[in-house]
Amino acid sequence: MKMYLDGVLVVEGKEDASYLSNYIASEIVVVNGYELDPKTIAYLKGKKVIALLDPDEAGKAIRKKLNTIISDLINVEIDINKCNRGKKNGVAECQIDELIGKLQAFSVKNPEIPQNIAISDLYNLGIIENNELRQYVTEKLNLGKCNNKQLLKRLNLNQVQLDLLKKIVEEYHGN
Repeated sequence: MKMYLDGVLVVEGKEDASYLSNYIASEIVVVNGYELDPKTIAYLKGKKVIALLDPDEAGKAIRKKLNTIISDLINVEIDINKCNRGKKNGVAECQIDELIGKLQAFSVKNPEIPQNIAISDLYNLGIIENNELRQYVTEKLNLGKCNNKQLLKRLNLNQVQLDLLKKIVEEYHGN
């Protein structure tokens, strides 16, 4: 059974998010290393953010930068000696027991997860096939940069109603 966290989990890269999504059902946001996309940062502001970054110099630098941008950032640190495979040291190289143990303090039992919008709604509104429309929607709702799967999750986690989403799509098309 997957773990739910009381907050948004922030990781460095797609490999980290992919690995953790096998065990964690909560929202996972990727900062893509040093980039720290302004739209992603805007999305995270005002949310409970849990940072799980690699224990290397890059991870420390990103953590330092995030701490200056996001107030009340929750820093979860992992032991570099417990998170290595071959020449790589990081979240994606950790044993899952180590990570779950570190995140357990932020887990939520029986969370209420709203399902206002379904993937079929995104198809019917033309969002799945239209990257520009998806970008327009994410900007209007301040959801940060995301793919279709992330968009669906963020729409529901932020309790966006289908009527509002339809209105934004109509606006995009000039109706």
